Amino acid sequence: MTPIWRLDWDESLSVCIPEIDAEHRHFMQLINELNEAIVGRMGMAQIKSCMQAVIYDAEAHFAHEEALFREWDYPETEQHMSRHAEIIQALHEIMGRFEHDGLEYELIEAGLAVKAALIEHLLTEDMKYRDYCLVSGNRCGTDA
Repeated sequence: MTPIWRLDWDESLSVCIPEIDAEHRHFMQLINELNEAIVGRMGMAQIKSCMQAVIYDAEAHFAHEEALFREWDYPETEQHMSRHAEIIQALHEIMGRFEHDGLEYELIEAGLAVKAALIEHLLTEDMKYRDYCLVSGNRCGTDA
């Protein structure tokens, strides 16, 4: 049985763009490492390091997606970018909780919030551009 805090990739999460799927898998790995650090009580320095890695990776991934959206003339680019900004802000707020050396349950809650933000974004916003790419033919992906 998979722990509630763990994320496992499956093909239902694919956006059918190999380079983006690879980035999503890596992001999930970083979130798993963050939550393992929290659940394993690895110490605040390790937890903060894992959280910072999540934030850096999210910022790089979102910038990559946004560059692709411009190449594709994706009609929902502005809305998607707005969601990215909201997620980055939320991640920084969560990092603030870690900065204050919160109680264990607060850290676990924060780790689960990171997981929820990723899954919600992937299942709603990212599936919109997947569907756009699939409908628009071979306009998206590594051959774009």
